[in-house]
Amino acid sequence: MNHDAPLIIEQAYETLPRPRIHKVAMTTMEHIRQAYKDYGAKHIDLKRALQDFRGRHRDARRRGDQMALTAMTLVVIYLRAELAGPAADPARAAIDDFIISSESLPHTED
Repeated sequence: MNHDAPLIIEQAYETLPRPRIHKVAMTTMEHIRQAYKDYGAKHIDLKRALQDFRGRHRDARRRGDQMALTAMTLVVIYLRAELAGPAADPARAAIDDFIISSESLPHTED
């Protein structure tokens, strides 16, 4: 996880236009918030949320939706990192930094 999150983020920067990176980051943030809102923050709740978002990840892969697939991958990594505890703090930090840094990117395609 600690290796995967930065790798997925780097790949997004290499393959997607900046406004789409912003959209991926915002989608990731919204889904992480949704997971806590809909499921809760207890260990068992996070396991249920993880199962749901793994299904969403599979759907995005089947549809060939690269932006949704990237966002769902980051959400799954984030939830797995939450379950893993402090050892996975770097994975969560990389995703949090990605979301924060995307705010400075263009929000629309010209």
